[in-house]
Amino acid sequence: MKTPTLAAFVALGAYGCSALVRRLGLPATWNQGVAFSIGEGLSSWAVVGGFLVLVALSVSMPWRSPQKTWSLAFLWGGALANLIDRLLYGAVMDYIPVPWPGGLSVNAADGALGIGAALLVWALYQQQAVAPKKENTP
Repeated sequence: MKTPTLAAFVALGAYGCSALVRRLGLPATWNQGVAFSIGEGLSSWAVVGGFLVLVALSVSMPWRSPQKTWSLAFLWGGALANLIDRLLYGAVMDYIPVPWPGGLSVNAADGALGIGAALLVWALYQQQAVAPKKENTP
């Protein structure tokens, strides 16, 4: 499968989780900030900046691998699912409590973003590990 198709599946799945939580009336919080409710007044700029970084990542990596495909699919899917919430409701719904001092909640899209970031780091590590070593010969 191609990255855009996978990203669409991830976005629909993550957004579908939020829609189900809303439909069932399960406990949730609305995050008007960027991450962990930080930067409440900067969220529009942070979202635009995040998408610009994601576009730059998508076009700047010339190598092709399953890890890159999956990492970008999860990153795009999570970003799009959170964007849908922001556009429809002005905030992102968080519904998965995380045991953290002060309380923290996340959503399925945040999980997709975390998985995508981890896969991207792993792919970059693997690319570096198999890259031919240059010898320093005069």
